[in-house]
Amino acid sequence: MTPTTDRADGVSIIIPAWNEEDRLARTLDRYLPALEARGYPFEFIVVIDGVADRTAEVAASYADRGVRTLCFPHKLGKGGAVLAGIREARYEYTGYLDADGPISPDEMYRLLGHLVEVDCVVASRWIRGASGVDTEPWFNRWVGRGWNFLTRSLLFLPLRDTQCGAKFFKRALVPTLLKSVTLTNRAFDVDVLYHVRKSGHRVREVPVRWRHDPDTRMPIGSAIPVMFVSLVGLRMMNSPVGRHVPPKLVSWFLTQWGDR
Repeated sequence: MTPTTDRADGVSIIIPAWNEEDRLARTLDRYLPALEARGYPFEFIVVIDGVADRTAEVAASYADRGVRTLCFPHKLGKGGAVLAGIREARYEYTGYLDADGPISPDEMYRLLGHLVEVDCVVASRWIRGASGVDTEPWFNRWVGRGWNFLTRSLLFLPLRDTQCGAKFFKRALVPTLLKSVTLTNRAFDVDVLYHVRKSGHRVREVPVRWRHDPDTRMPIGSAIPVMFVSLVGLRMMNSPVGRHVPPKLVSWFLTQWGDR
C-alpha cells in the first residue's frame, strides 16, 4: 500500500485493535456522537491484526458512521497497525488513540487545536495541568516514571510522557514516519517521537485529563524487557555504531522484538 497524499481538511483517527471486541464498541459509542455533532470531517480507521475474537464484526457494524476497517491475518504489533492506518489516512490531521479511549472527545479536539502552531502534539499525564494518573496502579506509575527517565537519558527526548495513548500530527510528518520508524511493539511511540524531533519537526506536549482503564491490555511485567531492549536498539541503530550493523541483524531484531 502507498500513503494517501491528497488529503482534505479533517482528522483521521487510527485505533489499533487486537482482541478488542469488548472495549471497541464502548469507545466508538463515546466518540462518534461528539464528533458527528461538531460537523468537522473525520474518519476512524480501526486496524485489526491477527485477532481471535469479534473485533472485526464490531468495527464493521459502524461502517455507515465513518468507521473504516483494515484487517490483517497476522499480528502487526501496535506500531505496525498504526503505520498501516497512516498509509490509508485521508485527512490533513492524523493520529492514533488506544482502543480504550483514554481521553475525552473534547480533549482530543483541544490537542488538534495545537497543530495550528506545531507539527506533532502529544497527550501527557505527567506535566502540570494533567489529571487522572493517580487512578493508575502504583506499580504502573513507577514503571512509567522509570521509562520516561530512560527515554530522556538515552534519546535526549525532552518529554515527560511518551506512552500516553493519544498523539496527532500533520500530514507533513507522514513521509518521515513511514521511512524512519521501524519498531512495531509498545516502544513504537518513542521511535515516532525520536524521529519527529530528529527531522526538525515541532513537538508539543499537552496535559490531558486521562482515564485509566482497569481492563488494560498492557502486560507490564512482560513488556518491560521487550521495551528496554527496543530502546537500547533504537539508540544503537541511530548512532555511528548503527551504520556498521548488518541489515540481517536489524531484520532479526525487529522480528524478535517487533510484537505487541
